[in-house]
Amino acid sequence: MDQGGSAVRTTIRVKSHPVKAIVDSEALVSIITLPIVKQLRLQMSPADGSSIVAVDQAKKKVIGFVRGAPLAIADARVPVDLMVIDASRVALLVSTD
Repeated sequence: MDQGGSAVRTTIRVKSHPVKAIVDSEALVSIITLPIVKQLRLQMSPADGSSIVAVDQAKKKVIGFVRGAPLAIADARVPVDLMVIDASRVALLVSTD
């Protein structure tokens, strides 16, 4: 978490499965790692050649997109577009745009 308090660790539901996530009001995009996509069998569309810079300053290639992923936090259900990166660590970052 950052020192400004814009990020919160929580558990959200993706396709009715609980997933630990970071919800960050300052994140510009929502990101999911490939292990979660595979585990939950989310439909992934092809990448467009874009990349992101991760928190550790490492450049990561976006390998695909999950459009309209069904996320639920408490009783709020929202379709969210997610960028998919290939990382061994299971992670979900959700922006609040």
